[in-house]
Amino acid sequence: MTKRTIYLHVGHGKTGSSFLQSCFAMSEETLQAANIHYPDLTNSFAAARAGRITAGNIHSGKMPLGDAIEKLDRGLPEDQAILFSHEELFAYMNGPAAKPILERVAAKQYDLRVLCFVRNPLDHAVSLYQQTVKRSGNFKTFAEFLDNYRVPQEVLRFVRTMSAAGVKTTIYNYSQHKEKLTNMLETWLGLSCDALKKPDKLVVNRSVTNGELAFQIEFNKFLGSRAASFISDPLCNNLPDIKSENPAITRKDLEAFLLQMAEITKQTNDVLPLSESYTVPDLEDAIAKFPDPKDPMLFSFTQDQLRVIADRISRTLINLDQ
Repeated sequence: MTKRTIYLHVGHGKTGSSFLQSCFAMSEETLQAANIHYPDLTNSFAAARAGRITAGNIHSGKMPLGDAIEKLDRGLPEDQAILFSHEELFAYMNGPAAKPILERVAAKQYDLRVLCFVRNPLDHAVSLYQQTVKRSGNFKTFAEFLDNYRVPQEVLRFVRTMSAAGVKTTIYNYSQHKEKLTNMLETWLGLSCDALKKPDKLVVNRSVTNGELAFQIEFNKFLGSRAASFISDPLCNNLPDIKSENPAITRKDLEAFLLQMAEITKQTNDVLPLSESYTVPDLEDAIAKFPDPKDPMLFSFTQDQLRVIADRISRTLINLDQ
């Protein structure tokens, strides 16, 4: 019996997943020609092809990965691989729900191949913090957020879990490859260089400016995660090329975080490929890139940003009036 090849792109978060999922959706025919089936189990391909924010082609909370594989397994030729992409798969494969899948890998019933992008801790913490403000209703300061940043430890556990299960796992450091993400995907999937199509919007789900961040935080205090689609999504989808900014932090708080990460990443780097290891910057180099929380010029808006915000609020008010 031929083993079914299952490709899992598991993220993790804030490593270009929305952009890569746009590439997957736009390259559906290319993938099919290479005997790789990329199913649209979330009805998100139209948005992905338009370069809008999406979450991938499976939602493990609504359809467990094992159920999706078994369902597709029955209807596809044996020589056709299946590709899934979703950031939630990082946590899913690290938890108890993945046990049946890993058992089938151990029994050599599946040829499971996992791709995970990691990202240098400081850059990742900045992007993840902004994402939690944009999408999860977070209204903490950046320094408060850093107190609970544990991603390198999660990566360590993930790599060990995949290794113990005998899963073929590929790790790339997004910080080193962000200009050539599609080429890294093509290598992983065994495709020729530049086989995957790219969306017109090369930046999908961008990070935010400090003005946008502060505005979103104030909405989060009243609306929680409901504010995400109200403010952040219109700004990011309509103005994808605006350059993001690092959030404000004091020298003392940044120093404490960098010292902690320097110690933690030593252990995680032991299980990462040497060429993909985490790096932690020097304090002097890092602090120069972050504004002071007391800077009176910290927040600003372009006319385009104000136009998008005013449009969104006005449309909502008109709908309420009607």
